[in-house]
Amino acid sequence: LYKAVHSVHHRNINTGPWSGNSMHPFEHMIYVASPLIHVIVPSSPLHVIYHFQFTILAAIITHCGYEALLVRGKRVIELGYFFHQLHHRFFDCNYGTDDMPWDRWFRTFHDGTDEATQALREKQRRRARS
Repeated sequence: LYKAVHSVHHRNINTGPWSGNSMHPFEHMIYVASPLIHVIVPSSPLHVIYHFQFTILAAIITHCGYEALLVRGKRVIELGYFFHQLHHRFFDCNYGTDDMPWDRWFRTFHDGTDEATQALREKQRRRARS
């Protein structure tokens, strides 16, 4: 499934706003299907509109290449994550988000340091040998 579908999205090594929505058509169908829950669960039309907007804009924002929107030197809105950019660069790391412990638990966490890059490359070499 990765090679046939999700690899289209991962051709974007240096992420930018449009790489968030650069997907295989099948992946788009799955990705944009989540707002269809409102067909089953009664919802306000405003919730439906918000859900569609969030679904489309979230991919753009999280791939924009900027960490946060700064106003007077303070982080006002979190945007794209360096954490996720590393996932696109190396793929074998940072599958989740940096505020969830899954990557730390499964030893797929990469913090951007040279040491983490060396550890990841060594892990890839070991996997290639076996």
